[in-house]
Amino acid sequence: MFYSACSNDKVEPPKTDITASDSIPSQESFNSKVTFSDSGKVKAILEAGRIRVFSKSNYTIIDSNAKVDFYKNGVFSSTLTGKRGKIYDATKDVEVFDSVRMVSDDGSVLTTNKLYWVNKTQKIKSDDFVHITTKNEDIRGYGFEADQNLKNYVIYKVSGEMQK
Repeated sequence: MFYSACSNDKVEPPKTDITASDSIPSQESFNSKVTFSDSGKVKAILEAGRIRVFSKSNYTIIDSNAKVDFYKNGVFSSTLTGKRGKIYDATKDVEVFDSVRMVSDDGSVLTTNKLYWVNKTQKIKSDDFVHITTKNEDIRGYGFEADQNLKNYVIYKVSGEMQK
């Protein structure tokens, strides 16, 4: 026995409603500046080439270079830069990726590939490789925690040099 069937019916791909997709931001802005404050005091000012807000997912994507100026008690303390970032909308915590560099008001410099700023504690941390240079130190290591002005910090798995 031999059976054969032919059909001229085309099979079309399912239609997709792109407006329902979670990959489309609810807001998008270019060359923006966002100020984070509490009780009238500025905590941080974010500048970015593009900011995309994903309301359903509760996060905001920063790309096209991110810059965050941090303030402690209303006074400038440090600047954080990186190529990309993410803000967790519920906590206002900020994660910065790619070519991350932080410079404190006293000239201390931190470089890494990924840094996380915790809004509630005003602390920064990273599990990646970090490199800190100050007037008297050149320290490298994996894992890091500090205040946002780089005055007090801990580096885990450390190596480096100190001068007296």
